[in-house]
Amino acid sequence: MILPKVMYSYIPNFLTFLRLFAAPILILYLIIDQSFSGKYFGLIIFFFIILTDFFDGYLARKFNTESNIGKVFDPIADKIMVILLFAFFLGINLDNPEKLFMSLMLILLITREIMISGLREFVSAKKKADLSVTQLARWKTFFQTVLLIFLFFDYIYLFQSTVISWSIDLFCLVTCLLTWYTGMQYIFKAFDTANNG
Repeated sequence: MILPKVMYSYIPNFLTFLRLFAAPILILYLIIDQSFSGKYFGLIIFFFIILTDFFDGYLARKFNTESNIGKVFDPIADKIMVILLFAFFLGINLDNPEKLFMSLMLILLITREIMISGLREFVSAKKKADLSVTQLARWKTFFQTVLLIFLFFDYIYLFQSTVISWSIDLFCLVTCLLTWYTGMQYIFKAFDTANNG
C-alpha cells in the first residue's frame, strides 16, 4: 500500500521529535542501569537515534516535504543529544586523573555547542546573517558522532591499553579543534551582524 504524500510529510518530523525525546531518556537509562548489558543496550539506543537523524533528513528531501518545524527542531534535537551525551561522559570521567585531558576536551565541546546555539538565536532575530550548516560543519557532526561511539566503547569495555587511550584522546582533540574552528566561523558572522546592526 502506497501512503499518500501528506502522510510522508509527517514522518520526518515524527522522527525528529522521537530523537528529541529519546536523547534524555537514553541519559536517564544510562544513569539507572550501569551494568555491562545496560551500557551495551544504551549504545544500541544511540545507534537508533543516529538512524532517525539520517532518515528524517533523507525522507524530507526525497519526498520534498522539508518543513519549518523540521528546520527548527532538527538542530535542537541534535544539540540536545550531543550536549547531554558529552556531559554524561564528562561526569563519569571527571574524577579520573587519567581522563583529565578528555574531560577538558569535553568541556570545550559542550561550551562551543551551547555558545553557538545562543548565537544562532541572536542572528536569527537580526535576520541579517546566514548561519546555515556548512559542509565543514557536517564533517564536524560526523566527527562528534564517531567520538561518541568511541566514548561509548570506552565506557563499556573500560580500555586499559595506553595506545587505545591515547588514540581516543587524539581523536577527541581533532574533533574539538574542528568543532571550534567551525564555531569561530559562526562567531565572526555574528560579530559582523552585530556591528552592521
